[in-house]
Amino acid sequence: MKEKIYTIPINEAFEQKGFCPFCYIRKKLEKEAVEYTLGPAMMEPDFRIFTNERGFCQRHMRELNGLRNALSLALVEDTHLDVVEGLFEDVLKPEKRSVFKKEKSKKAVFAEKLKLLTNSCAVCEKVDKTFLDYIETFVFMLKTEKGFPETVLSSDGFCIEHFASIAEKACEILSSSDFEKHFVPIIEMQKKRVNGFHENIKKFEESFDYRNAGKPLEVPKDILVKTGYLLNGEFDL
Repeated sequence: MKEKIYTIPINEAFEQKGFCPFCYIRKKLEKEAVEYTLGPAMMEPDFRIFTNERGFCQRHMRELNGLRNALSLALVEDTHLDVVEGLFEDVLKPEKRSVFKKEKSKKAVFAEKLKLLTNSCAVCEKVDKTFLDYIETFVFMLKTEKGFPETVLSSDGFCIEHFASIAEKACEILSSSDFEKHFVPIIEMQKKRVNGFHENIKKFEESFDYRNAGKPLEVPKDILVKTGYLLNGEFDL
């Protein structure tokens, strides 16, 4: 069942013919996770505890505000602030030092926990966990799903950020023979994509040479943005 849950969205992502299948998957996961946080999650005690402890990064807090679900967001912020206030209350209590073992001071623990809290995000963690499952499923599909390697090789390839995660997982779970058979051709495909972008960037640079003044630009006008997509994944302008 889990295999089907993850393979169907992967096949769907390749059908989109977008810039990077995993950028598509990631964006979809992010949207679903944000909507879930102020929707069904309101009735999920475990996830509410999770959001209370983790909080949200700036980007996902902005997206939560964008849902215009004021009451749900207020409830989430309310219980998260309980956790934040608890940290302040703990550090302001009289400190009891143990005479038997050396412990961190309360102020050090306070600073550490506060820093951890501000560097965590419930939505990011939820998305990251599921996204890694998709990466692993993708690698297994290369050797188990008939015709899937051909589908991958007929695509435009991936952004480097997501290809790095794929390569890491392929090295981890594929045997040497399977890596050579199923993944090396994808590396070669990805190399061609990188080479193509690099050639266009060089042509773009050459267009600034005074000797090329007035000549038509031989590369797409959005080459800088698309190269940014290649290097870091799709982003909103």
